[in-house]
Amino acid sequence: MTTLLFYGFLAGLCSLAGGFLLLWRTQLIMRFMTPLIAFAAAAFLAVGFLDLLPEAIESGAEASRVFLFVLIGFTAFFTLERGLMKYLARHRSEAEHEEHTEALPLLIILGDSLHNFLDGVVIALAYIANPALALPTTLAIIAHEVPQEIADFAILLDRGWSKMKILAINVLSSLLSIVGVVVGYYATSRIEGSLPSLLAVTAGIFIYIGASDLIPEVHHRAGHRHFFRVLLAFIFGLVLIGGLIAYLEGAG
Repeated sequence: MTTLLFYGFLAGLCSLAGGFLLLWRTQLIMRFMTPLIAFAAAAFLAVGFLDLLPEAIESGAEASRVFLFVLIGFTAFFTLERGLMKYLARHRSEAEHEEHTEALPLLIILGDSLHNFLDGVVIALAYIANPALALPTTLAIIAHEVPQEIADFAILLDRGWSKMKILAINVLSSLLSIVGVVVGYYATSRIEGSLPSLLAVTAGIFIYIGASDLIPEVHHRAGHRHFFRVLLAFIFGLVLIGGLIAYLEGAG
């Protein structure tokens, strides 16, 4: 169990490495915020479509059930965002209402926290199936979490969050991978049956954030300018995460 907890801690800690770099070079990064948000949109969509969805289907669930839970996750976060916007509208000025993205940081934190928890569950299930699989599974999670965490940090930084607040929130979110490891280890029979549905719900959440919040934000910021700059950043995000996932699956 100690080894398993170490893997969960390692997955959470290493995934923050890219975010630490972002906070270290804040002034430089802020100059490229629009392409970074395009990269973030691609990262969320790639993780949803190329990692979480295939993993849910490969877990043995029927495709129709998986896509139903994707829709549930998508709809749940749409409902949550509308509710948050209605609540936050009471405390915002008219100028701030025009942005329509005041709930985005909370949505990203919630989505990422659920993802980190499920990463821990996956590590635990891999360890139970074969202890030798736990380390490769952990390394695979770290590899595609790093670029996604860069995207998360960039968005929170752009929303005016302080470096310490971003760091504290993301460290706490990352520690949920350890919680996932413990839950996965001690509740294997129950969690294993629900894992495809949970992965599908998380995929729906990631697709919602990427397509509904981040892509419109890119259009709003770029306007009629920066066609190649934005497009290349988006394609790079898709290729980077898609390539990492494909490579790690092939290596496994």
